[in-house]
Amino acid sequence: MPFYKLADLPHAVVAPGHSTAQGQTVTGKDLEIGVYSEPKGTGAKPHRHASEQMMLVLSGRMRVRIENEEREIGPGEVALILGNQEHEQVALDDDTRFVSFKSSTGTLPADE
Repeated sequence: MPFYKLADLPHAVVAPGHSTAQGQTVTGKDLEIGVYSEPKGTGAKPHRHASEQMMLVLSGRMRVRIENEEREIGPGEVALILGNQEHEQVALDDDTRFVSFKSSTGTLPADE
């Protein structure tokens, strides 16, 4: 199926082993995109995965650490995480929303 309406997709915690992000995900053969939210003070603990990942903040702010660099990002800002880079994030506002875009293989940490 080539078309999806986010409101019709299941709302789920994406990776309960390392992240509190929840929302809808569309996964294709090579790519995956999701629109997620996280409550203030929650996020993803330090992890790495083989796939590259981009996170685009839609609302709220989050603190993102990629390897040794850390910064706060907000609406319209993107974090680019290369494959196998350790990273983590924490939502700084209630109902922080973001888009996650990555390849559909190698998306979870090796221990999940």
